[in-house]
Amino acid sequence: MACPKPCHGRIQEAAIFEGLSPDEVNLVIGRASVRAARRGTVLFRQGEPAREMLLLQSGRMRLNEVTSDGHELLVRFIRPGEVSGDRAAIPGAKYGGFGVAQTDVRIYTWKTDTILGLIDEVPRLAANLFAIATRYLHYSRERYRLLATASVERRIRWAIRELARSIGCSHQMHTVLTSPSIQRDIADLAATTVYTVNRLLSRYERKGVLTKKRGRIVLLGNLQ
Repeated sequence: MACPKPCHGRIQEAAIFEGLSPDEVNLVIGRASVRAARRGTVLFRQGEPAREMLLLQSGRMRLNEVTSDGHELLVRFIRPGEVSGDRAAIPGAKYGGFGVAQTDVRIYTWKTDTILGLIDEVPRLAANLFAIATRYLHYSRERYRLLATASVERRIRWAIRELARSIGCSHQMHTVLTSPSIQRDIADLAATTVYTVNRLLSRYERKGVLTKKRGRIVLLGNLQ
């Protein structure tokens, strides 16, 4: 049930390039540095000066955040074609979280001076970066609203659906979620405990909605 590897040639369809001409896309990509990183590599750190913006070409990244009491929590997964470290487009800004390679990854990177120069040459790029930042802000607000108002069961269902959207792999009529710490990921997104997550997953498993084992959940039907 492994997902197919993403097509590198489709990176031009990333949101950051929306509305750009082929020549403009080639210009932006041509100014990037390209590098590979192994699983577990920290690509940027929370609180450090944001000097580099990343566009994931292949693999999977995690965006984590360290709380005031020192706990490291999952904020979201980053998929191929998605930007991270976009605060690098603002001189003097700092990263708001940790970017970690969950698998081996390949990334495009642009330093702040390069981004600012490209924005001068390709004005639409600024609008795209603003739209991306706005979507991330909307996601954060919706998540915090959910955490403040919804029951724990509803939060867990939302977290599972969010993981299905971001890291899920369709296989026939099923959706497969794989992550070394999938229950912890759900608990982080839902702001609850792994014990509570496992208890609810077991209930759904008895109902035939999903199956679970270490590092993998297979969704067989709709979560109610």
